[in-house]
Amino acid sequence: MKAILTVQNITSDFVTSFWTPLFVGIFIAIVTYALWPRNKAAFDEAAKMPLREE
Repeated sequence: MKAILTVQNITSDFVTSFWTPLFVGIFIAIVTYALWPRNKAAFDEAAKMPLREE
């Protein structure tokens, strides 16, 4: 029996083969940026922003 190509099968194959690794890479880049030691001071300052009285 031959597999029937449907839009759903093509779309599913495209998503799993292209978009999933792309979004995993973007997620890893964001986490790396957030945990990078050089950015600690900026994030600490941003965390105190709601508590400041100006």
